[in-house]
Amino acid sequence: MFSNIPRTRTNPLDPPPEFASIRDEQPVSQFRTPRGDLAWLVTRYDDIRAVLADRRFSSDPRSPGFPSYLTGDVPPPPGFFMQADAPDHGRLRRLVTKEFLAKHVTLMRPKMQSIVQGLLDELSKMKPPVDLVQAFALPVASTIICDLMGVPYEDHVFFQTRTDAILSQARTPEESEHAAIELMGYFDRVITEKEQTPSDGDLLSRMLHHSDGEMTHGEGVGIAALLLLAGYDTMAQIIGLGTLTLLQHPEQRKLLDETPSLASNLADELVRYLSVNHVGLPRAATEDVEIGGQQIKAGDGVLVMLNSGNRDKAIFDNPDAFDIHRDAKNHVGFGHGLHKCIGANFARAELEIVFPALFSALPSLALAAPIEELPFRHEMVLYGLHKLPVTW
Repeated sequence: MFSNIPRTRTNPLDPPPEFASIRDEQPVSQFRTPRGDLAWLVTRYDDIRAVLADRRFSSDPRSPGFPSYLTGDVPPPPGFFMQADAPDHGRLRRLVTKEFLAKHVTLMRPKMQSIVQGLLDELSKMKPPVDLVQAFALPVASTIICDLMGVPYEDHVFFQTRTDAILSQARTPEESEHAAIELMGYFDRVITEKEQTPSDGDLLSRMLHHSDGEMTHGEGVGIAALLLLAGYDTMAQIIGLGTLTLLQHPEQRKLLDETPSLASNLADELVRYLSVNHVGLPRAATEDVEIGGQQIKAGDGVLVMLNSGNRDKAIFDNPDAFDIHRDAKNHVGFGHGLHKCIGANFARAELEIVFPALFSALPSLALAAPIEELPFRHEMVLYGLHKLPVTW
């Protein structure tokens, strides 16, 4: 009898406590996913990096043995390079790589700062208590990624609700599939319009203009959906949880106030400490492979537990402590290897801007409800908060 993957948290900002003993005693061991799939959990930092750098582990959900943390089987759409293997993965990823290079992201910073400041001006005029998720975290993440991609922000409610349905472990397979179809239909219309009106004014237009026949229309639709999902939902959850984390660690917030240059450390430490992907990265072995002394057979499913690797005491001193003096750039919160998050530089820049600006605008920011009463996203693929009531 195999145990289910640990999912219950004793502290809402920490992974389930069982992962500490699993790392020490059975770092590569089999568990059942919420759907019932059998998968090897890879929990140690070094083993996680080994799997993510090994081409013998497939990212394609159609691979035999691929585990799922969702309720149904939705095949990856064309262009969804996060769920593709070579050679398609590299071909599709290259179409947008340059948009996220450090030098390009630097040029985006003034626009990010303008967006954040504008939303803070609106927030400061509201009468507290206010839900910071709806009033700030989601609008910041959505507005910034919509501006980059050339997607109307007015459509944010549509894609937020569809994304939630796709990434919820509580939805039925039919609900998730219907939401995915609607979302892909939306981006089909977006890409069609940009094909008919060529421009270099946004990421999607530049991607289409410079693709030189390297992708199909359908692949362009899939890339657009992937970038939006990754660029808004992940960031919104880190902004919400990150605000809560700083409110729970006033001494760290004081350090940030006193030394604004620590914002760079803060961004990576939040990604490490929070690890909002709390269900693991799924892979399937295409050949027999040994990881951490454990033989994994071809056709076996694997879940790479980033949240466990980021709390590995063999790599991080006092890993359960939140410390913005920590140089955490070697964390695996952005993944590792060929599939490492393409938007890591973009995410760092956004977080480096958001938190100093937020606490500068609202220095008396405080929780408006006990942490025990906050509604956390336990049922979602990306951990976070449904609501964060605050006052000032």
